[in-house]
Amino acid sequence: MTQHPKKILIRYLNNYLSKKDLKMKNVLRNIKDRIVKDQPITIRQYQSIIKFIEREDEFKGCNRQQIYQFFEPIIQTNERKAVQYGNTLTEHFA
Repeated sequence: MTQHPKKILIRYLNNYLSKKDLKMKNVLRNIKDRIVKDQPITIRQYQSIIKFIEREDEFKGCNRQQIYQFFEPIIQTNERKAVQYGNTLTEHFA
């Protein structure tokens, strides 16, 4: 797990998108599009793919918390959302 989380997730998403019988391709495409555009994925998007990621050889020995911590830099948290939309109290305390 020395690679960047974005590269790893795009590799997995490309692999999943290549499967012909997968029913959630639109969700996977949306996740991939966000990553490619340097936008964080939402927690719901992450939750929709964790069941696939935890089966990957690279993450077999990890629990869900460890996997989350690895991908956390590309997951939109409330803090990142506030900064992205300028909803912080910083200007009030300056």
